Amino acid sequence: MLKIYSYTLPFVTPFVTSNTSYKEREGLILVFEHNGITAFGEVAPLPGFSSFSIKDILPILKINAEVINSALKDDEFQQLYSVLNQIHSIPSLKFGMDTLYHDLQAKKAGISLAKYLFKDSFQNSIDVNATLGIESSKITLQKADKLSRQGFRTLKIKVGSDFEKEFTVLSLLRKEFPDLKIRIDANQSWTYETAYLNLKTLEHLKLEYCEEPLLSTERNRLPELKQSVKLNLAADESFRNKTDALTLSEQNAVHTFILKPMMFGSFSEINVTKQLANSHYISVVLTTSLESIIGRTVTAILALGWGSQNFAHGLSTGSLLKSDIGSGNYIKNGVFTDPKKPGIGIDLNFNCLKRII
Repeated sequence: MLKIYSYTLPFVTPFVTSNTSYKEREGLILVFEHNGITAFGEVAPLPGFSSFSIKDILPILKINAEVINSALKDDEFQQLYSVLNQIHSIPSLKFGMDTLYHDLQAKKAGISLAKYLFKDSFQNSIDVNATLGIESSKITLQKADKLSRQGFRTLKIKVGSDFEKEFTVLSLLRKEFPDLKIRIDANQSWTYETAYLNLKTLEHLKLEYCEEPLLSTERNRLPELKQSVKLNLAADESFRNKTDALTLSEQNAVHTFILKPMMFGSFSEINVTKQLANSHYISVVLTTSLESIIGRTVTAILALGWGSQNFAHGLSTGSLLKSDIGSGNYIKNGVFTDPKKPGIGIDLNFNCLKRII
């Protein structure tokens, strides 16, 4: 039987991005129980980034709940899924329903979701990056040291507000942690001229890459910037769907795609995009969308099969939440390891959920 729940999870401290601030994370959990098997999916559009909201999605699920339930029970879900995707092309809904179906199939087969999706063509474990904001030099170095001791070998540093201060801190980080991989995220905060000068200044620090260096109004100049600087570039906000992937690939605009499955869509769309990236020698780094343990774990599992092997992936956002809806954290010492349990390998705490359907 299909059931739908909602959750509201507060952040430890407000999570601030370049254009919004979040005090809590909301989402929907899909639960299907049949013949002793319980499968899960998560639908969690991210306000400020997603084009659709939970209020847009919930009526669709309510109207189609019975037919989805029947299709899952009678093993006719893929046909229904195809039809629903044509009518309602909503990335987070696609992701949630795809997760529900594949979790069910993997549990029926008694194998992990990674094994079900990728057979033997996946990594058993992947590195996970930690994210660090720039504060005073002393505090930033202390936090970096703590994260390094916890096992994280890659740090993502938020920049874009005070380059002089940021350059000083980044230089100290490189000096104190010569073996640490460091990537920066400018969150579309620089003009082309500023980005060019800043990235040229940073070249000798041997950073991994810079995410979204250009203002959204100037992102068409990414190909020009890529040819002008040595530091690798990555697309995050500029990369939301297959169309963006094709455009950026054909333009030779970036070295890396930052792919958020919850905001991207179906597993098949992610797979096609990964193949496109491969054909254009573009790396793929998978990251979460600040969702619950269900979405985060599925994102990590997809990274085992479709993420680039030489990069850490953005999967450690669970620590930003005061609480979660389930147990089964498979990130230890800066590494995510395949759960090797049937399906997703997560147990839900239904006391943290509110039944809707």
